[in-house]
Amino acid sequence: MKPPVVLKSGRNFYLVNEFSGELHTHKGIINLEELKNKGFGDSVKTHLGVEFKILPFNAADFFRLFRKAPTPVMPKDIGAVIAYSGLRPDSLVFDAGTGSGVTAAYLAYFNKYGEVVTVEKRAEFAKIARENFRTAGLRNIHQITGNAVEIADGFRKEFDLVFLDMKDDVAMIPKAFRMLRSSGFLAVYNPYIEQTKAVYEEMIRTGFRDVESFELVKVNLEFKRVGTRPQVGIFHTGYITMGRKIS
Repeated sequence: MKPPVVLKSGRNFYLVNEFSGELHTHKGIINLEELKNKGFGDSVKTHLGVEFKILPFNAADFFRLFRKAPTPVMPKDIGAVIAYSGLRPDSLVFDAGTGSGVTAAYLAYFNKYGEVVTVEKRAEFAKIARENFRTAGLRNIHQITGNAVEIADGFRKEFDLVFLDMKDDVAMIPKAFRMLRSSGFLAVYNPYIEQTKAVYEEMIRTGFRDVESFELVKVNLEFKRVGTRPQVGIFHTGYITMGRKIS
Protein backbone atom coordinates (compact mmCIF):
# COMPACT_ATOMS: atom_id res chain seq x y z
CA MET A 1 0.00 0.00 0.00
CA LYS A 2 1.42 3.35 -1.09
CA PRO A 3 0.14 6.87 -0.54
CA PRO A 4 -2.10 8.60 -1.24
CA VAL A 5 -4.76 6.81 0.80
CA VAL A 6 -8.05 7.92 2.33
CA LEU A 7 -8.89 7.71 6.03
CA LYS A 8 -12.63 7.59 6.76
CA SER A 9 -14.63 7.82 9.97
CA GLY A 10 -18.34 8.39 9.58
CA ARG A 11 -18.74 11.35 7.23
CA ASN A 12 -15.18 12.54 7.77
CA PHE A 13 -12.59 11.88 5.06
CA TYR A 14 -8.87 12.73 5.05
CA LEU A 15 -6.41 12.39 2.19
CA VAL A 16 -2.98 11.17 3.33
CA ASN A 17 -0.01 11.74 1.00
CA GLU A 18 2.78 10.35 3.18
CA PHE A 19 3.20 7.89 6.02
CA SER A 20 5.16 10.04 8.43
CA GLY A 21 4.34 12.56 11.13
CA GLU A 22 0.90 13.11 12.62
CA LEU A 23 -2.55 13.88 11.23
CA HIS A 24 -4.57 16.15 13.52
CA THR A 25 -8.33 15.66 13.26
CA HIS A 26 -11.21 16.82 15.45
CA LYS A 27 -11.51 13.17 16.50
CA GLY A 28 -7.94 12.99 17.70
CA ILE A 29 -4.38 12.59 16.43
CA ILE A 30 -3.33 9.77 14.09
CA ASN A 31 0.27 8.52 13.98
CA LEU A 32 0.77 8.11 10.23
CA GLU A 33 3.73 5.75 10.76
CA GLU A 34 1.18 3.08 11.72
CA LEU A 35 -0.12 3.01 8.14
CA LYS A 36 3.10 1.46 6.84
CA ASN A 37 2.19 -2.00 8.14
CA LYS A 38 -1.50 -1.90 7.25
CA GLY A 39 -3.58 -2.57 4.14
CA PHE A 40 -6.81 -1.34 2.61
CA GLY A 41 -9.76 -2.23 4.80
CA ASP A 42 -7.66 -2.13 7.96
CA SER A 43 -8.20 0.48 10.64
CA VAL A 44 -6.07 2.97 12.50
CA LYS A 45 -7.05 4.69 15.77
CA THR A 46 -6.56 8.22 16.99
CA HIS A 47 -5.08 8.91 20.41
CA LEU A 48 -8.71 9.27 21.60
CA GLY A 49 -9.53 5.75 20.40
CA VAL A 50 -11.63 6.77 17.37
CA GLU A 51 -11.29 4.31 14.50
CA PHE A 52 -10.59 5.36 10.89
CA LYS A 53 -10.85 2.91 7.99
CA ILE A 54 -8.05 2.89 5.40
CA LEU A 55 -9.36 3.14 1.83
CA PRO A 56 -7.71 3.48 -1.59
CA PHE A 57 -7.77 6.90 -3.23
CA ASN A 58 -9.59 6.82 -6.57
CA ALA A 59 -11.83 8.88 -8.86
CA ALA A 60 -14.73 8.75 -6.41
CA ASP A 61 -12.63 10.99 -4.14
CA PHE A 62 -11.62 13.68 -6.65
CA PHE A 63 -14.51 16.03 -5.89
CA ARG A 64 -14.51 15.40 -2.15
CA LEU A 65 -10.78 15.53 -1.44
CA PHE A 66 -9.09 17.64 -4.09
CA ARG A 67 -7.81 20.94 -2.82
CA LYS A 68 -10.23 23.59 -4.13
CA ALA A 69 -10.11 27.25 -5.07
CA PRO A 70 -13.05 28.20 -7.32
CA THR A 71 -16.30 26.26 -6.98
CA PRO A 72 -15.91 23.09 -9.08
CA VAL A 73 -18.44 21.50 -11.40
CA MET A 74 -20.41 18.79 -9.57
CA PRO A 75 -19.81 15.09 -10.41
CA LYS A 76 -23.45 14.72 -11.52
CA ASP A 77 -22.89 17.35 -14.21
CA ILE A 78 -19.49 16.00 -15.27
CA GLY A 79 -21.03 12.53 -15.54
CA ALA A 80 -23.76 13.86 -17.83
CA VAL A 81 -21.18 15.45 -20.13
CA ILE A 82 -19.21 12.20 -20.30
CA ALA A 83 -22.35 10.17 -21.03
CA TYR A 84 -24.04 12.52 -23.51
CA SER A 85 -20.84 13.15 -25.47
CA GLY A 86 -20.04 9.45 -25.68
CA LEU A 87 -16.52 10.05 -24.41
CA ARG A 88 -14.26 7.19 -25.45
CA PRO A 89 -11.12 6.10 -23.58
CA ASP A 90 -8.93 7.34 -26.46
CA SER A 91 -10.39 10.84 -26.96
CA LEU A 92 -8.73 14.22 -27.36
CA VAL A 93 -10.41 16.71 -25.01
CA PHE A 94 -10.04 20.48 -24.61
CA ASP A 95 -11.06 21.84 -21.19
CA ALA A 96 -11.21 25.63 -20.83
CA GLY A 97 -11.37 26.93 -17.27
CA THR A 98 -9.38 24.41 -15.25
CA GLY A 99 -10.17 25.90 -11.86
CA SER A 100 -9.18 23.33 -9.24
CA GLY A 101 -8.93 20.64 -11.90
CA VAL A 102 -11.90 18.50 -10.86
CA THR A 103 -13.49 18.35 -14.33
CA ALA A 104 -10.19 17.81 -16.12
CA ALA A 105 -9.31 15.01 -13.69
CA TYR A 106 -12.54 13.12 -14.32
CA LEU A 107 -12.23 13.60 -18.08
CA ALA A 108 -8.66 12.29 -17.96
CA TYR A 109 -9.50 9.37 -15.68
CA PHE A 110 -12.20 8.04 -18.02
CA ASN A 111 -10.02 8.82 -21.04
CA LYS A 112 -6.94 6.87 -20.00
CA TYR A 113 -5.64 6.21 -23.53
CA GLY A 114 -6.38 9.73 -24.72
CA GLU A 115 -5.34 13.22 -23.69
CA VAL A 116 -6.90 16.22 -21.97
CA VAL A 117 -5.60 19.72 -22.69
CA THR A 118 -6.74 22.06 -19.92
CA VAL A 119 -6.33 25.84 -19.88
CA GLU A 120 -6.59 28.16 -16.87
CA LYS A 121 -6.21 31.94 -16.92
CA ARG A 122 -5.26 32.40 -13.27
CA ALA A 123 -1.85 31.10 -12.25
CA GLU A 124 -2.87 30.50 -8.62
CA PHE A 125 -5.72 28.22 -9.71
CA ALA A 126 -3.46 26.41 -12.19
CA LYS A 127 -1.00 25.67 -9.39
CA ILE A 128 -3.71 24.12 -7.21
CA ALA A 129 -4.95 22.01 -10.14
CA ARG A 130 -1.41 20.85 -10.91
CA GLU A 131 -1.01 19.62 -7.33
CA ASN A 132 -4.34 17.78 -7.57
CA PHE A 133 -3.34 16.10 -10.85
CA ARG A 134 -0.08 14.99 -9.27
CA THR A 135 -1.87 13.56 -6.23
CA ALA A 136 -4.25 11.62 -8.48
CA GLY A 137 -1.36 10.26 -10.58
CA LEU A 138 -2.91 11.52 -13.82
CA ARG A 139 -0.31 11.65 -16.59
CA ASN A 140 -2.53 12.32 -19.60
CA ILE A 141 -3.32 15.94 -18.76
CA HIS A 142 -1.48 18.77 -20.52
CA GLN A 143 -1.87 21.98 -18.55
CA ILE A 144 -1.58 25.47 -20.02
CA THR A 145 -1.79 28.77 -18.14
CA GLY A 146 -3.26 31.55 -20.25
CA ASN A 147 -6.34 32.88 -22.05
CA ALA A 148 -8.21 30.00 -23.70
CA VAL A 149 -9.77 32.28 -26.36
CA GLU A 150 -6.30 33.30 -27.52
CA ILE A 151 -4.64 29.92 -27.07
CA ALA A 152 -7.33 28.15 -29.10
CA ASP A 153 -6.03 29.72 -32.32
CA GLY A 154 -2.77 27.82 -31.98
CA PHE A 155 -4.26 24.32 -32.14
CA ARG A 156 -4.33 22.37 -35.39
CA LYS A 157 -5.50 19.03 -33.97
CA GLU A 158 -9.18 18.13 -33.99
CA PHE A 159 -10.77 17.50 -30.62
CA ASP A 160 -13.52 15.01 -29.77
CA LEU A 161 -14.90 17.12 -26.91
CA VAL A 162 -14.57 20.75 -25.87
CA PHE A 163 -15.74 21.67 -22.37
CA LEU A 164 -16.12 25.31 -21.30
CA ASP A 165 -16.44 26.60 -17.74
CA MET A 166 -15.19 30.15 -18.25
CA LYS A 167 -16.32 33.78 -18.36
CA ASP A 168 -15.73 34.36 -22.08
CA ASP A 169 -17.61 31.26 -23.17
CA VAL A 170 -19.67 32.98 -25.90
CA ALA A 171 -16.50 34.29 -27.56
CA MET A 172 -15.02 30.81 -27.38
CA ILE A 173 -17.88 29.03 -29.16
CA PRO A 174 -16.83 29.76 -32.80
CA LYS A 175 -13.30 28.70 -31.94
CA ALA A 176 -14.60 25.50 -30.35
CA PHE A 177 -16.52 24.74 -33.55
CA ARG A 178 -13.31 25.05 -35.58
CA MET A 179 -11.35 22.90 -33.10
CA LEU A 180 -13.82 20.01 -33.08
CA ARG A 181 -13.72 17.08 -35.44
CA SER A 182 -16.86 16.27 -37.39
CA SER A 183 -19.40 14.79 -34.93
CA GLY A 184 -17.45 16.19 -31.96
CA PHE A 185 -19.29 17.73 -28.99
CA LEU A 186 -19.21 21.07 -27.22
CA ALA A 187 -20.41 21.26 -23.60
CA VAL A 188 -20.73 24.57 -21.74
CA TYR A 189 -21.37 24.93 -18.00
CA ASN A 190 -23.01 28.05 -16.53
CA PRO A 191 -24.60 28.95 -13.18
CA TYR A 192 -26.96 31.58 -14.65
CA ILE A 193 -29.92 31.32 -17.04
CA GLU A 194 -29.13 34.56 -18.89
CA GLN A 195 -25.63 33.43 -19.83
CA THR A 196 -26.90 29.95 -20.66
CA LYS A 197 -29.38 31.52 -23.10
CA ALA A 198 -26.59 33.56 -24.71
CA VAL A 199 -24.50 30.41 -25.11
CA TYR A 200 -27.42 28.48 -26.59
CA GLU A 201 -28.15 31.20 -29.16
CA GLU A 202 -24.47 31.53 -30.14
CA MET A 203 -24.14 27.78 -30.62
CA ILE A 204 -27.15 27.82 -32.96
CA ARG A 205 -25.68 30.77 -34.93
CA THR A 206 -22.30 29.05 -35.15
CA GLY A 207 -23.78 25.93 -36.71
CA PHE A 208 -23.94 23.39 -33.89
CA ARG A 209 -26.71 20.80 -34.21
CA ASP A 210 -28.87 19.06 -31.62
CA VAL A 211 -28.28 21.92 -29.18
CA GLU A 212 -29.97 21.60 -25.80
CA SER A 213 -29.72 23.27 -22.40
CA PHE A 214 -30.67 21.47 -19.22
CA GLU A 215 -30.24 21.28 -15.47
CA LEU A 216 -29.65 18.13 -13.44
CA VAL A 217 -30.94 18.01 -9.88
CA LYS A 218 -29.68 15.40 -7.41
CA VAL A 219 -32.22 14.66 -4.68
CA ASN A 220 -31.08 12.69 -1.64
CA LEU A 221 -33.65 10.75 0.36
CA GLU A 222 -34.05 10.56 4.11
CA PHE A 223 -35.52 7.44 5.70
CA LYS A 224 -37.44 7.84 8.94
CA ARG A 225 -39.84 5.69 10.90
CA VAL A 226 -42.80 7.76 9.72
CA GLY A 227 -41.81 7.52 6.06
CA THR A 228 -39.40 8.45 3.31
CA ARG A 229 -39.06 11.85 1.69
CA PRO A 230 -36.50 14.05 -0.10
CA GLN A 231 -34.05 15.80 2.16
CA VAL A 232 -34.49 19.54 2.44
CA GLY A 233 -31.79 21.82 1.10
CA ILE A 234 -32.04 20.98 -2.61
CA PHE A 235 -29.90 23.56 -4.34
CA HIS A 236 -29.08 24.69 -7.85
CA THR A 237 -25.59 24.04 -9.22
CA GLY A 238 -25.52 24.99 -12.89
CA TYR A 239 -26.88 24.59 -16.40
CA ILE A 240 -25.31 22.54 -19.18
CA THR A 241 -25.62 23.40 -22.86
CA MET A 242 -24.49 20.76 -25.34
CA GLY A 243 -24.31 20.62 -29.10
CA ARG A 244 -22.67 18.62 -31.87
CA LYS A 245 -20.62 19.62 -34.88
CA ILE A 246 -22.07 17.80 -37.87
CA SER A 247 -20.43 18.66 -41.17
